[in-house]
Amino acid sequence: MDERSARLAKNEAIFRAGNESIDKAAGGRVEKAPYLCECGEKSCLARVELNPAEYQAVRAHPARFFVVPGHEDLTAGEIVVEQHDRFTVVEKQGEERELVERVERGNPQVS
Repeated sequence: MDERSARLAKNEAIFRAGNESIDKAAGGRVEKAPYLCECGEKSCLARVELNPAEYQAVRAHPARFFVVPGHEDLTAGEIVVEQHDRFTVVEKQGEERELVERVERGNPQVS
């Protein structure tokens, strides 16, 4: 895994943590909530509107992230697993997958 892919994977995990806070605040009380695009680019401020079922379906897989269509980065160790009008679901593979899973467990060290 190169340095760029590692940085993007860590950024995606950080965006995921922010979205967990948004989801907790929404608490299923809204039809759709505006989440942060999890593309990994620090400068991205795009929003992805998801209903609670869509959000939970992505979160059920630790290596999956939702991004605005067109924000997929197939050079950063991810593949597209779902495409919708409002969002795309990508899944990290290989070393990048291991990294995002470690970050989720609270151990972001690159091995």
